Amino acid sequence: MNSLWPIVIGGILPAIFWGITAIFQKQSAMSATGSAVYLIAFGAACALAGLVAALIWRPAPWSIEGLGFAATAGACFALGTGLISFALFAYGVPVSKLAPIWSCNVLVTLAIGALFLGEASDLNMVKLAAGTFLILSGALLVSSA
Repeated sequence: MNSLWPIVIGGILPAIFWGITAIFQKQSAMSATGSAVYLIAFGAACALAGLVAALIWRPAPWSIEGLGFAATAGACFALGTGLISFALFAYGVPVSKLAPIWSCNVLVTLAIGALFLGEASDLNMVKLAAGTFLILSGALLVSSA
């Protein structure tokens, strides 16, 4: 496999799909769909996608521990998604103002990975500091544009 494919499959395509997701989430809020109904429809679509993936992709082993981690990830994702939906629905916040801020999630992932998954030794602290500054500066600039 070409070394570019993992970046396209696991990075670029998800970024495109998540960007499109935000637009449909805003459209849902503008169509008077509250956070709870949004999460139900969103969850149903995720479950259906999981069923299709189970039919298409080769079977993989699973464990109770793995299911617990997956459920915890789903709960965290649902909380974040629900809060975004609530802000869009209840406050009418423009999605273009929120998206740059919630896109700083990469810094949370990086910090948790470094502290709890032992990935800190792989980090270049100068690049990390510069990248963090650029991400936060960019989020502030774009969300205030």
